[in-house]
Amino acid sequence: MDHNRTAFEYLTSFTGGEDGERWRNFAAWVNQNKAYRMAKRNRLLRKNYGEEEAKGFKDRNLNDTRYICRFFKNYVEKNLQLATRGDGDINKRCVVVNGQLTAFLRARWGLLKIREESDRHHALDAAVVAACSHGMVKALADYARNKEIEFLKEGFPDPETGEILNPDAFDRSRHHFPEPWSHFRHELEARLKTDDLAALREDMARLGSYNNDDLQQVRTLFVSRAPQRRNGGAVHKDTIYAQPEGLREDGGVVQKVPLTSLTLKDLDQLADPHRNAKLYAAIRARLEAHGGKADKAFGPDKPFFKPGKDDQPTGPVVRTVKLFIDKLSGIPIRGGVAKNDSMIRVDVFTKAGKFHLVPVYVHHRVTGLPNRAVVAYKDEVEWTLIDESFAFLFSIYPNDLIRISLKKETHTGYFASCHRGTGAFNIWVHDRAVARGKGGAIESIGVKTALSVEKFNVDLLGYVYPAPPETRRGLA
Repeated sequence: MDHNRTAFEYLTSFTGGEDGERWRNFAAWVNQNKAYRMAKRNRLLRKNYGEEEAKGFKDRNLNDTRYICRFFKNYVEKNLQLATRGDGDINKRCVVVNGQLTAFLRARWGLLKIREESDRHHALDAAVVAACSHGMVKALADYARNKEIEFLKEGFPDPETGEILNPDAFDRSRHHFPEPWSHFRHELEARLKTDDLAALREDMARLGSYNNDDLQQVRTLFVSRAPQRRNGGAVHKDTIYAQPEGLREDGGVVQKVPLTSLTLKDLDQLADPHRNAKLYAAIRARLEAHGGKADKAFGPDKPFFKPGKDDQPTGPVVRTVKLFIDKLSGIPIRGGVAKNDSMIRVDVFTKAGKFHLVPVYVHHRVTGLPNRAVVAYKDEVEWTLIDESFAFLFSIYPNDLIRISLKKETHTGYFASCHRGTGAFNIWVHDRAVARGKGGAIESIGVKTALSVEKFNVDLLGYVYPAPPETRRGLA
């Protein structure tokens, strides 16, 4: 799909339409690809995807959801030792609450759910579901039968002002849907939004519903994420860079670069300077005439033509040139080099009080575990050989919780990525709060000279524990 279009709609938008070469080549490739089962091949060759197809897709997803919910309910009742009701009825131990009732109770209790604010809205729904009872489920069903839901909604507080527009409707619904306990809304919002433990305990103490022992058990919310410890993914990027014979020993490659992204410094790295001297001289002159700003020198309204006889721009339009790149690590593919794609994990070693990072990629499943640590030195990528003098600490996978202590600051968050050129970490704050900027990302944290790098485990309830000692694992 491209911009909500099928492959057919996208490819036939080019010259030739349904009979064009692009679509015919794609259809032939799909039909000959026996690695895809017939159902997938039919979906890839689907020509239209309208409202009817979309409805069928939604219906299938809803059926899957119903099955999963029913299975999980039965699994909970079968495997958890839940208290029975007073009448001994074991069939009503697990309360099933649908999305409509959850939304109704949130609105009735004046709780506003904003998904874009952070990931904490999941905890809000969990608290509402936990506070729901069989009596509430039955009461809502009775109201639905009596067609009084719209009247009840008139009593909901305004989400912006908190004003009750219809006090009669509010009092009527409050009788059947009371708050689970006094100050429920205030306490829930405080627990969801407060990261200061001392302030949270002080706020809870003012409510008067906690004794001193209970207050010591109060803690702030921490979002739990599942580490992604998979060994799959793409082996390399799609682009294959040419690697002439003279550059292979040094790892150099040739890369096509648009004229609009050239800099004056790049002109010293142009391929075949003697063969294309006239062309490169014209490019340099155009670029210098515009102060080295390529976007202005070669913009859409300023096409650049290859110089012909008498240096006149009579040749074809030139849009890209080839540059030599001194070093490019990656995977040899068909006489060239392709960049590594999926990084599975980062193995952390230490020596003499410094930390060394070894990126592990998908292709290492074939070539074996790497033994080189990445080091950034004067804008160049250097590699340190890992031998027996280095001590292995642990492996860090996406969504592993880590804490990096530097000389002036400490960062704690879920591991997002490691920059292969600098050896710097990118992490997420635990709830990825948009309000903290950049979607909650903390980027470019250098770890080589950090005071400490620690790894933690987080359980389903958000409790954080130091990770146990590890031995380096293979990729089998």
